[in-house]
Amino acid sequence: MTNEIKDRIKKLEQIKDRSIDPYPANSKRTHTCAEAADKFNQLVKKKSKVILTGRLVLIRLHGRSCFAHLEDGSGRFQIYLKQDVVGKDQYKFFTKSIDMGDFIEARGKLFKTRKGEKTLQVTGWKILVKTILPLPEKWHGLADTETRFRQRYIDLLANKKTRDIFITRSHLVRWIRDFFDQRGFLEVETPILQPMAGGATALPFITHHNALDLDLYLRIAPELYLKRLLVGGLERVYEIARCFRNEGIDWSHNPEFTQIEFYWSYADYHNLMDLTEELFEFLVNNLLGLKKGARKLELEYQGKKINFKPPYPRLEFRKALIDQTGIDLEKYRDLKKLAHQARRLGLKIEKIWGRGKIIDEIFKEFVRPKIINPTFIINHPIELSPLAKKIPDNPNYVERLQLLIAGLEICNGWSELNDPFDQEARFKEQQKLRKKGDQEAQRLDEDFLTALKYGMPPTAGEGIGIDRLVSILTDTKNIKEVILFPTMRPKD
Repeated sequence: MTNEIKDRIKKLEQIKDRSIDPYPANSKRTHTCAEAADKFNQLVKKKSKVILTGRLVLIRLHGRSCFAHLEDGSGRFQIYLKQDVVGKDQYKFFTKSIDMGDFIEARGKLFKTRKGEKTLQVTGWKILVKTILPLPEKWHGLADTETRFRQRYIDLLANKKTRDIFITRSHLVRWIRDFFDQRGFLEVETPILQPMAGGATALPFITHHNALDLDLYLRIAPELYLKRLLVGGLERVYEIARCFRNEGIDWSHNPEFTQIEFYWSYADYHNLMDLTEELFEFLVNNLLGLKKGARKLELEYQGKKINFKPPYPRLEFRKALIDQTGIDLEKYRDLKKLAHQARRLGLKIEKIWGRGKIIDEIFKEFVRPKIINPTFIINHPIELSPLAKKIPDNPNYVERLQLLIAGLEICNGWSELNDPFDQEARFKEQQKLRKKGDQEAQRLDEDFLTALKYGMPPTAGEGIGIDRLVSILTDTKNIKEVILFPTMRPKD
């Protein structure tokens, strides 16, 4: 324990010795710091009593008076304590018992200093929280990445940029809700604990329910439950969903993440692309404070200019692969020959990989990083998309889209497969991959097949990664920067 912490604990005991509660339950704030600044002239004119509350982030002693800065969730405001005004005992109590970081309530009237700074002349005050741990010495602009992610509360205190990112994230989620609500979509909730992990190609987390003596899975996607709702007659649904995938952690992946998935009856993947362009234009307009139809929708991400103005290019998966690698998937239908081509490019191929996995890894390594401006990759090989409809005149491929921005997959969607027998056959192909050792292959969901047999209307569905979207729109490279409490390896 440092001397400073010992000193703060001693001050805490001294406060208690005065029969003062250092952690009272109530305060009587009349205005936030921002409101005091915005309504300053009106409050001065009316000689209004103002009560501010917040954390002390700066204290400047000048003998029998002192200036301090009080900070709340809305901003900062200067306060001024003078011994002649608050009384000798209260002034001494403040200077001897209060530290930087403590929370106080200050009441008084507003005035401007000689330098024109808006200030509260304190006539009385009380302590709200006595802090024990001092703020880091260099908490203004805390730069240590490990500390920032593990102790986000310090990061939020220290870095305005961090606070701004999460405020922007909150706005973006609200705007997304507004967008879909205005178009007749119904927000719903589906299970996070599922008896079978489905709806995506990923390895799930497993937990156990004691009362039922049943293994359950944290959902990897809400897709199959949302589509059950379409069978039940809800034509437009969406969920802003927490999902969990037992995968590696890097700058663009976190095992716990947020996405929006939405499903739209009587639409196909062409409709999805149009709607996605409309959504992104809506979000960027709001972010930049522009009106609908603005000519320039440009943001910077990691030194690159990203143009969000629709329409976005639509590039076929097969052609993109040919352009970047020279590999034509139709010439390499054989698994061994395709694997040979992948090795020629420098990829390490595992024995358990099927054709779809190899294609996906080639695409991720050699195509995706090259795409900067928003671009739809469409018409994927069927092996990559066991839940998507086949293209009628090209059954080796499906009606699927991915929206790529700055080398990241932001959106993924397709015309939904609603033929129960085709879906069953696709699930069985996935089961073969599981038997070969591919733990990410999808499981055969009998209840979902039963639901499809009752009839699901023609539908298009899409998922949008909220974390990656926020990263792009706030010019933030590491996804941990946009997740309040990212998954971290324990220190010990």
